Amino acid sequence: MRWLDPGRLPQVVRGGQSCPPRKSAATLRLYGVLVTLVLAAAAGCSSPGGDQVLAPERGQWHRTGPVASYTADNLHEYIDGAAPFVVSFGFKLLKTATYRRGAETETTVDIYDMGSGDNAFALFRSNSNVEAGPLEVGAEGAGADARIEFWQGPCYVVVSNPTAGEKDEVLALARDLAQALPPGKALPAYLDLLPTTGRVVHSEKYTPSDYLGHEFLKRAVSARYKTGDREVTLFACRCDASTEAAAAMGRLKTFLEKRSPAQALTRGEGGFVAADSTLGRIAVFQRGQFVAGLYPYEDDPAADNLLADLDRRLGAK
Repeated sequence: MRWLDPGRLPQVVRGGQSCPPRKSAATLRLYGVLVTLVLAAAAGCSSPGGDQVLAPERGQWHRTGPVASYTADNLHEYIDGAAPFVVSFGFKLLKTATYRRGAETETTVDIYDMGSGDNAFALFRSNSNVEAGPLEVGAEGAGADARIEFWQGPCYVVVSNPTAGEKDEVLALARDLAQALPPGKALPAYLDLLPTTGRVVHSEKYTPSDYLGHEFLKRAVSARYKTGDREVTLFACRCDASTEAAAAMGRLKTFLEKRSPAQALTRGEGGFVAADSTLGRIAVFQRGQFVAGLYPYEDDPAADNLLADLDRRLGAK
């Protein structure tokens, strides 16, 4: 950002002499507006993951160096090949710093400003191991000895420490950081697309692009479900229009039929069941601007009830 300094305005020449320009009342009001906008921008730069969160002291912890910042343009310098994945979720800014408690090993704190709580939730669920060790920190947390992750408001936070003996202290640091971040624990509204009955806790995910490895399947919300002694995944991908959804259906069907012919599915628009080399049998249908389905699919009442519930929800959108 180029900072505006109303006290150092450009000089104009009148009568062969350099002198300040005349300022009309309207011009002065405009300068006032510009200064207000600049000050607001300056305040915004420090929120939500700004330097005041990564303060020099956090409880028993003291920062061991300066706070570093990364944008989408240079995030690859910090996390290398993972940068495009993080950016795809709406990444705005990373603030990172290292902390130490006494003479112990350094702990790294990474605060990703994702622009919204929906994006922070999505990245957390896609990047963390929630089921391995859920933790009470932020809106939702998870972790093991070497890595604690959580999301809160528009932020996804990673606290890394290689010393197993410091897990409790590192968790205390993570909770202290959460208290300094903007509040916000509401789950994204896009989860309302999915049925609630039988849904596996913490299995919900949002994938912005390349769902199931296909570039034409995007904005996918998914979750796992218990159906008797089986577990299946239900998903819905949102397209910009029904014509785009129909085109995506056609491309997916063409891809799957390279393995074996598809069978008709009496669900939605143009529904079919086909075999995938990785997922097993997959049931897919279109409902308006959505491409949705279930895998691995078996023709049983439990799976059909899930598909019917999903079809009903999508039809109401």
